[in-house]
Formats: sequence, C-alpha cells, structure tokens
Amino acid sequence: MKDEHTWLRGIEEEAEEYGMWAAGETVVAAVSGGPDSMALLYLLHSLAGRQGFRLVCAHVNHGLRPDESGTEADGVRAAAARLGIPFELGEPDVRGYKKQAKLGTQAAARELRYRFLRDVAQRYQAVAVALAHHADDQAETVVLHMLRGSGASGLSGMRRVRLWEGVRFVRPLLRLNKKDLISFCESHHIAYSIDSSNAHTDYARNRLRLETFPHLESYNGKLAEALNRLADTLGPEDDYLQELTLQAYEQTCKRDSEGIELDVIGFSAQPFALQRRLIKLILNYLSEPGAETDFAKVDRVRRHLFSPSDSTWTLDLGYGRTCTREYARAFFRLGRPQAGVPEAKKIDREPGTRTLDFGSLELMFREDGEIPAASALMRLNREEAVFDADRLQYPLTVRSRLPGDRIELPRGAGTKKVKDLLIDEKVAPSERSLIPVVCDAQGRIIWLAGLKRSNHAWVDGQSEKILYIRIDRALC
Repeated sequence: MKDEHTWLRGIEEEAEEYGMWAAGETVVAAVSGGPDSMALLYLLHSLAGRQGFRLVCAHVNHGLRPDESGTEADGVRAAAARLGIPFELGEPDVRGYKKQAKLGTQAAARELRYRFLRDVAQRYQAVAVALAHHADDQAETVVLHMLRGSGASGLSGMRRVRLWEGVRFVRPLLRLNKKDLISFCESHHIAYSIDSSNAHTDYARNRLRLETFPHLESYNGKLAEALNRLADTLGPEDDYLQELTLQAYEQTCKRDSEGIELDVIGFSAQPFALQRRLIKLILNYLSEPGAETDFAKVDRVRRHLFSPSDSTWTLDLGYGRTCTREYARAFFRLGRPQAGVPEAKKIDREPGTRTLDFGSLELMFREDGEIPAASALMRLNREEAVFDADRLQYPLTVRSRLPGDRIELPRGAGTKKVKDLLIDEKVAPSERSLIPVVCDAQGRIIWLAGLKRSNHAWVDGQSEKILYIRIDRALC
C-alpha cells in the first residue's frame, strides 16, 4: 500500500486536473459505511484541511437490510461527529418508489440515493458530491457494459466528473483499488461495515466480482489495471466524438415545442462514426427518465433514414417516442403527430378583393374586368391562378383534400388522384391536409392551391371578367 501522503497528493492531482473542487467550496462525501466510503471520508477530511474546502457527510439508509442498515447509519454518524463534519441522513421509501416507478430494487434505490445527494448539495450550496467508486468498481463497470454490447461510451466506464442539475458528482478514488482502501482503514483504525448483500450472487455485479473476475485474472493478473487503462483511453476519445456530435446536431437539427426536426440530407453527409451518436443524442433529448435508447432502436432509425425506396414512414421507438420521415426531413417527437384539418370555407361571387384564412395560409380572391394579356398569364407562378369568372359555378369552397379526390388536368391530359399528385410533388404526409383545395359549386376541383390548376374556366378572348386567386405567404 502506498503511503497516505502519496494518496493525498494523487487525489489532489485528480481534483485539479478534472476540476472537482476548489478552495473555499463545499464538498459532500457520500458515505455508505463500507471501507471504500469510510476511506473517502477520512481522506477528504485530511484534504479539506490542506486545500481549504468544507466537507459534509451524507448517508442514505435504504431500509432494505433492517438488521444492518440502522447500525451502518449510526457508524457513519459517529465518524462524522468525531471529525467535526456536518451529517445528513436520508431514509427514502425504496419499496414504495420501486412500485410507483416500475423499477428494479437497485435502480429505484440508486435513483433515490442520487436525488438525496443532489438535495444535500443544493442545501449546503456544495459544488460537488464525492462518490467512493474505485478502480475495481471501474473494471467491473467496463466488463458489464461490454457484456451488454455497449459502444465506446459504455467502455469508457464511469467518468471522474459528471454534471447533474448543477451539481458535480465526482469520483476521486478511481486510481485506488479496494484492497488498498481496506488496508488504509485498518492501518488507521477506521471502523467500517460490510454489506452482507455483497456476498449474494443475485445481482450481476456481484456474480461478476465473485465468479467471473477470478477466472479472467488467470489470463491477466492485472485485469483491473488493464480495464481501467481501457476506460481512461476511451474516455477522452468518447468526449471528443460527443463534441463532434453536438456540432453535427447544431448543423442538422432544429428543435421546437413539438420535437426535433432532422435534415436527412445533412445527416447523410455526416461521418458514419457520428450518425448513430446523433440519433441517440436526439432520442435522449426527448426521453423521460428511465427510457431506454438501445443499439437496435438507434440503428433501426439510421437504416430507415438511408432507405432509397421508402421516403415517408413513421417508426415507434418506445416510451412514447416516434420518428417520422417526410422526404428530406425527419421528425422526432413524443407521440405521433396529429395532423390538423382546417375548417372548410365558402366564397360567394362578389366584385373586388377578399381574403380567406385557411389554416396558417391566407388566400386572396379578386374579381375584376381587366383581362390579362396572354404573356402575363404565362408568367403566373404556382401560387397564383386566374379563371374566367363567368365560367365558374359559385359558391366556391376551400377545403382539405378528401379520400378519392381527383382533379381534371389541363389541356385534355385526363384526371389524376389528388393523393398521387401530392406524392409526386413530395408534399409531406403531415402537410397534405393543409393544402387548400378550391372547388366549384358542383364539387369539381378547380385549383390545388400552390400545386396544380385544373382544366376548368380558362381565360380566353371571350372572357369578360376574371377571378384571380393568390396564396399570400407574406401574411402567414
């Protein structure tokens, strides 16, 4: 075992390198009562005197081992009192929360524990909560993530600093192993508790520590050291890729109150190494606590975004999340999009100019006796249409499309389903009901606004009055 001075210097270096705390600040030590956390408490107490930060001791009694947990809490309270450190006790209802949140026992306990530690930190205006995870814990974490098929983020293990709701959760003992921490406690006569549940193989981490690691160490006697080196190597690389992913998000995504829109073309131009990360980042932004974003969901979205033959679709990604592709755009939302249908409106024949709101659009109708020259009619854009007013049957109706709608195409080209025309024009499915369909009194479609004029009521040399219709987007 290294001497205490070397340990303290190592922790000081970690704290400085990773910005864990500074002089004059307050740090909360999360102390379970085991040898790891009791060593953490005493080491931080020594450092607090050297570095000039304040220390608070926080203990959580989960109430899962009634025969032991009360004694553990008393032991931690007594240690804090001997060191003259403020003590905070949390006693959450793990079993009740487990049922309410539909979580496993360990997951429920962990969530409540972290909430309590955050609350203590906020109450004391602490900048950091120090956790007692050590090198052996890190090695176990890396292997567990590997067995689950994790990528670089998982194999980089637990980070030394993780910011959550304004509080830094820090791990200053990741260079030390459990054997040395136990030796430290024994050499300094520090009492600690042994959690009897650590000997049970019901939990995956316990089985890994008790059964798997001894076997793997027959291949590499420094297994924990090797796995920690792997985590330390991948961690900065993962951080760098995450920075690039955030840049890709800014380049390709727009967020509003309804969700996140992804530019499919911009996404396709991103390096393959960032594509899955970008999708996962988007889903994490939308996710409620506890929602899973596994590889299968992420890769399913990625493959669909690259499908050349299927440019409109909706995928259910679980936990209320959906991804809808509409040609060059994809929308990530909580819940399926609900397309609104604007109210149908009628227009009677009247001279002069009138306007009509249809959804978020405004249509302008103007009837007059000035007949445009043929060259002017040829210059009309898709958002304008001119009809012989006397050849129209009023009242006109502006409505959304209906099943079976057909439009008579100009110049004797026959009829076409409105649905097919919208698909040909690559109108997004969520926007198809928002296209104004202008019909005459017989229900014939005279204009699919902004897209196609019908073959009805052409202006010619016999025309005396015109009806001019325009989509006025400047007022939308």
